Amino acid sequence: MIDINESRVFDITKEYTNMYRVTSYKYGFDPNKTKNKSKSLKLKSEADKEDSLQVSVRRTRRTISDYVRCNTFDLFVTFTFDPKKVDRYDLLGTYLKMQGWLHRQQRKYDNFKYIIVPERHKDGAIHFHALFGGYEGILKKTRVIQNNRRVYNINAFKFGFTNAQYLDEDIDKTTAYVCKYITKDMELISNCRRYWSSKNLVKPVKSYNFIFRNPDFDKYLSPEHLVVDSEYNQIYEFPKPTFD
Repeated sequence: MIDINESRVFDITKEYTNMYRVTSYKYGFDPNKTKNKSKSLKLKSEADKEDSLQVSVRRTRRTISDYVRCNTFDLFVTFTFDPKKVDRYDLLGTYLKMQGWLHRQQRKYDNFKYIIVPERHKDGAIHFHALFGGYEGILKKTRVIQNNRRVYNINAFKFGFTNAQYLDEDIDKTTAYVCKYITKDMELISNCRRYWSSKNLVKPVKSYNFIFRNPDFDKYLSPEHLVVDSEYNQIYEFPKPTFD
């Protein structure tokens, strides 16, 4: 939460498990004005709606990236519904089946964490793609190899077919697996959330104006740590021990 006495924000620092990410705003912004503006904004044209959707997509991808950097996921899973068991073109039906299954798995396995994203194929069928961590259910080894990885099936999923593959330690690649399915088109088609996540996910610790109040730390905002340089802000990423 932004301190109510914080009249202007010049930087936001996020603390992850092994790193920091600092967003430095060149001109700063009034958090209260931004909040009020977003509540009162009325979309007057298709262009406004398009811009709003693009902003929402970027925000969702940032949130997923935050989760991946703060939690451990070891499986990437694709769920496909069996047309003999589920009407896979029925949005509400597939969503309810998927949510119910995830809820039952969490009741069985306390440490089970997930992020899951729906995808509508060209033929209209709904699929789901997920990152799993701490899943203790039975995985059945198959003979299939995809992308140099062994494919496993999740025994507990009885509504169709699963393709589960173990992940490596490349965080950016792990984020990309799910984020590529976060699109504005899915929002327009389904009018549903772009992703779901378990409530036990750890979030990054966020602080405001840390760099602004501690100018000695400016030295860490160096070109070697710069990952984004736009008209309005700059984003830096560096290892966590840097501040020790």
